Amino acid sequence: MVALVCLLVLAPLIVTTGVFLVEAWGGVSPARGPGPALPSFAAERAVVLVPAHDEAQGIGAVLAAMRAAMPPGMRLMVIADNCSDDTAAIARAAGAEVVERFDKTRRGKGFALDHGRQALATGGSVPDCVIVVDADTVPQGDALERLAARAIASGRPVQSAYTIAAGPADSSVARFSAAAFYVKNAVRQLGAARIGAPAVLTGSGMAFPWAVFMALPLATGHVAEDLMLGVESALGGAAPLFDPRARVLGAASSDKGTAVQRRRWESGFFQVAGDHAGPLLARAIRVGRPALAWLALHLMTPPLIPLIALDVVATMLLALLWAVGAIGGALPGTMAVLTLAAGIAVFVALAAHRQLALLGGWRDVPRYMIWKLGVSLAALIRRERTWIRTDRD
Repeated sequence: MVALVCLLVLAPLIVTTGVFLVEAWGGVSPARGPGPALPSFAAERAVVLVPAHDEAQGIGAVLAAMRAAMPPGMRLMVIADNCSDDTAAIARAAGAEVVERFDKTRRGKGFALDHGRQALATGGSVPDCVIVVDADTVPQGDALERLAARAIASGRPVQSAYTIAAGPADSSVARFSAAAFYVKNAVRQLGAARIGAPAVLTGSGMAFPWAVFMALPLATGHVAEDLMLGVESALGGAAPLFDPRARVLGAASSDKGTAVQRRRWESGFFQVAGDHAGPLLARAIRVGRPALAWLALHLMTPPLIPLIALDVVATMLLALLWAVGAIGGALPGTMAVLTLAAGIAVFVALAAHRQLALLGGWRDVPRYMIWKLGVSLAALIRRERTWIRTDRD
């Protein structure tokens, strides 16, 4: 009887740990080689849309790098959103089209993107594809060409492998956060793609066919608008794809900025999970689409550190019950194996993707885990409801 109760209580944790294992181990082997040939497209029919709020300090260099990576003819548009600095002037000097927006009550990336969409829709010839790139991230290699070609050919959003660069000079919090970010945005996305599951949109390096972009609810002020838009697109019949060869790189933030960013993202993650997991499961059953059911299970899976922590606690409690003779050894053994497999998957994946240096200074891992659990708990209990700019210092 005790074992049955334990199994029922732990069933959600066992299932979501299984989801993590399938995605993490499925993405362990990196995508190698150039991949299939890209479909042809008219570069002048694609536009890179860059929402920017007070980014004068770095936007000039970022836009120069973006332009260097763009196919000839592709447009570059910056939405200078509620800027109090020279972001707009610097963007114009860098050769970008600039649209300025001032609205102190409707703040956030979603409103900026909606403003850019309106500008594109009323500017004459609408594009075939819109690629959203954050103002502090840089597409690598042929990422923009890949994203545009696949989005136009498939009629579905396409997400790049958006990761964070962090080195020895960055704090342990920044490096370990970048490692977790890499597992979430590159490894698990690749594993999900290999089983045919939809991608989740992660904020930068997102390409949308114009028809899909026009239908999205952008002007919502949602704190995790990227994740929400991907789910809405999947529910609308255009589930996002993942391209592991299209890479977009962001810079590590300060510890304060990292905490704000993670709290905001996890607040939004919990909100999207609560709002959309049920409808996704219902739609999956109604129309017979297992991919939507997997996306729902993905949304129910806690972030990496809380998931590992829950697994460890559950394993310890089950081991205690086994030690006093309350239950048999099958359930504690199963939970221990799942926990160990999840931890090993993280290290193996980072090593296989040549990202193991992010875990340098491993003695700080326990301190980071405590910090991260505090951030996750704060996001769960006291969710962010409004947009907050990430600290760039």
